[in-house]
Amino acid sequence: MPQSLPTPKLHCACCGRPFTRPSGRGPAPLYCSADCRTQIRIRQRVWSSRPGYAASGPTNHRTANHRDTRFETACAS
Repeated sequence: MPQSLPTPKLHCACCGRPFTRPSGRGPAPLYCSADCRTQIRIRQRVWSSRPGYAASGPTNHRTANHRDTRFETACAS
């Protein structure tokens, strides 16, 4: 008889509460409930509308291709 592996506890990316995965199919969920998914969508919409916080706006100069050198020291290689 095959042994089933214990379901690992996941932690919600919104509220941090531990939860169990409802299904073994597909990718693991990030949020414990529909309320948390809604909350994250609202936060992303608000954050992206603020100047300087948009992921792809003209005010954001720190991208994957450009390092932020403000905090580098002279001896960093």
